[in-house]
Amino acid sequence: MTNEEMQHAMEFIIRQQASFAANIGKLTESMGQADARMSRLERAFVGLFNVVTETATAQKTLTEKVIDLSTQVVELKESQAHTDERLNAFINVVERYISERRNGDARL
Repeated sequence: MTNEEMQHAMEFIIRQQASFAANIGKLTESMGQADARMSRLERAFVGLFNVVTETATAQKTLTEKVIDLSTQVVELKESQAHTDERLNAFINVVERYISERRNGDARL
């Protein structure tokens, strides 16, 4: 290899090395931007996860309250039926008493 060929080879290697260094600089910059985007995505994901978790917790609480309310409604319905029975019995007694008083039977 001649001196001139050796010089061209070294210049080529130096140009390649400079090109590699420039590309590594660009890749480093791109990597920094990608890291920043990844950090934003991670924060967004955590925020979304928290919202979903809070929503699920609220839904569970609401479901429990609806079940409790349904139970109370059933108990109220049963109590109302019992009250209706007692009220009807009382009304029957009062009607019988009034009816018998009108008919002149004052035994009550």
